[in-house]
Amino acid sequence: MDRLVSDQGGSSSNMFRDYRKGNWTVKETMVLLEAKKMDDERRMRRQEGKPTELRWKWVEDYCWRNGCLRSQNQCNDKWDNLMRDFKKVREYERRVVEASGEEIIRSYWKIEKNERKEKNLPTNMLPEIYEALVEVMDKKSQIVLLPSLPPTLQQQSTPLPLLPITTTVTQTDYTTNVPFTTILIIAVSVQIHRQRKEE
Repeated sequence: MDRLVSDQGGSSSNMFRDYRKGNWTVKETMVLLEAKKMDDERRMRRQEGKPTELRWKWVEDYCWRNGCLRSQNQCNDKWDNLMRDFKKVREYERRVVEASGEEIIRSYWKIEKNERKEKNLPTNMLPEIYEALVEVMDKKSQIVLLPSLPPTLQQQSTPLPLLPITTTVTQTDYTTNVPFTTILIIAVSVQIHRQRKEE
């Protein structure tokens, strides 16, 4: 069935699709994150907005072609849940980094599920899922922020670099870069200042 509809678009293909129910597997989640990243890049290249329902239809089609047999509504709901959990973990990890003096906060990746629950954190965020979300959000922050730059910077041939602050999150040698939008804004401000001095 997958082979018959994997390359078709539009709502007419939905009648052939038998969507999978139940909990998402790690593999399905990773396919969804790849689809979101690809969709963001695709829309950035076209420089045009698409209605939300059409964007999620594109995500569904990408997922379907890659073995994740979920509907656009399932994909949308899963993305919303992932983002909610991601933001909680990211904010908690920021507090870990900023903690000083006698305040000691253990990393999310070093505390047990019951302690995560007590702190109102998601209990089962996986490192590989978190890392993939960081990558998607890095791309999204570039897409959202860059078009609002002054025309002189928009016309530069070299894109502005994203400068993340690196924090080490350890769980079986796991490390990741946690992006801070503030740092990107500072980097943009510095480049604007330099450009004005050169003019």
